[in-house]
Amino acid sequence: MRSRREVQRHEAAGKELLDCMWVYVYKFDKHGWFTKCKARLVVRGDQQTKSSHEDTYASTLAGRSFRTLMAIAARFDLELIQYDVVNAFVNAELKQDVYMRMPGGYRKPGLILKLQKALYGLRQSPLLWQKELTTTLANLGFKPVPHEPCCLLKDGIMIFFYVDDLIVAYDKRNQDMVHWMIDKLRERYKLSGGETLQWFLGIEVIRDRSQRLIWLSQASFVDKIINHFKVQGGKDPPTPMTTRELFPNEERASATSIQQYQRKTGSVLYLAVITRPDIAFAVSRLCRFNMNPSQDHHEALIHLLRYLRHTRALALQLGGTDTFDVYSDASFADNTIDRKSSQAYVMKLFGGTIGWRANKQDTVTTSTTEAELLALAQAAKESMFISRLIKELGVTLGNSRITIQCDNAQTIRLINADVALLQTKLRHVDIHNHWLRQEALADRILVRHTPTTDMIADGLTKALPAQQFQKFVRQVGLVDINDRIQERRFKELTAEDFVRAEELLDGGGTE
Repeated sequence: MRSRREVQRHEAAGKELLDCMWVYVYKFDKHGWFTKCKARLVVRGDQQTKSSHEDTYASTLAGRSFRTLMAIAARFDLELIQYDVVNAFVNAELKQDVYMRMPGGYRKPGLILKLQKALYGLRQSPLLWQKELTTTLANLGFKPVPHEPCCLLKDGIMIFFYVDDLIVAYDKRNQDMVHWMIDKLRERYKLSGGETLQWFLGIEVIRDRSQRLIWLSQASFVDKIINHFKVQGGKDPPTPMTTRELFPNEERASATSIQQYQRKTGSVLYLAVITRPDIAFAVSRLCRFNMNPSQDHHEALIHLLRYLRHTRALALQLGGTDTFDVYSDASFADNTIDRKSSQAYVMKLFGGTIGWRANKQDTVTTSTTEAELLALAQAAKESMFISRLIKELGVTLGNSRITIQCDNAQTIRLINADVALLQTKLRHVDIHNHWLRQEALADRILVRHTPTTDMIADGLTKALPAQQFQKFVRQVGLVDINDRIQERRFKELTAEDFVRAEELLDGGGTE
């Protein structure tokens, strides 16, 4: 079935008639060489009214879920194969009547287009495609993972996807079944790829299968933003943020200043939530000034970009042990503006960091113990979610009870003691305390003491001095893999790439 058909204009009488537009994109290969220009006709979904379409929310693979899947693949030495569904959205059928004007240069008097497929640009297209793909996989015997709708399982084979990017993870013993499944998908969709996973959403995946390790790197993305924002000169700082306090801007920033600042924080935020927990605290603090940045805030952001420039090759290492470890910490009343506390957690699966968060608490607490309790509650809830996800993925951990490390003895006593009373007038803190005690008594969590020097989450609650920060980087599992990246780049170069480079040099180009 075609994605559209011509109909008489009067058929759309009283109904929405949407415009369309051409979207042009330059395509580059993995080495940054230009390969082609791409044009795609899209419908103006921004012209749709709320009443003209159904639910439009489509799930996307969460970063923590992707890291969890990569940690599992590293631990059990799973095969990782990537596919791309070509023109994915137009495989999904439209259930509503949607009409579109013909593009300029192709218009015919009295005729318009009626869409039959979920054309790119429609608000409901992502959801329709997700339903189409999951239904197809369900018909092949795959079952969705309850806590991750973008992942499906069948007999030890995992398929997870982000829109039209599919990754198949499986043991070599299941290779025949995987080939059968891919053949079935090819009968319905046009697939490209089929090679070993190396890139996913701009994340480079590097493996050492002999050691059962996987590294997730965003070095190329760091290079991209450094060049885009023209970060030049200056010393390379050893930490992403100085220990100097940042205060709100007392004046009003210009629209240009705000826009430039938000573009930079948006770029570094993507790094902070995907592969770079070392900058999570700095990014969290800098994002608080998004609406009215001062010159000090801009300089602090440039400081962070310079740190990224010389640590571009730091990658998140996954694999190495057999445990699931959780760390929780809080920095009491460290925000001098409102005296709210900073809190953080770090989760490590099979030796690799799969989850972390650095944020400010929503309420002012009156003691370190109260701040630690709120941080523990956040860590416990998130770790319980990840624990359930791990089980749903068919992985059994050695201990069903989640162990959470905390460096505050009073907080641990309140949770683990047979009879313990928290003296607080903050009702919500008391509720969190009782909930944590309930989970501990039910043997679902165990809170243990760890020295502050070994508290990994400490680096997500405050700006650390250089020596302590370097220890934090090692603890969180960030490793410099510049040699591995360069080795892969060299192996991937072809004779054509060398010819291009020679032509560029002969022409005197610098790009």
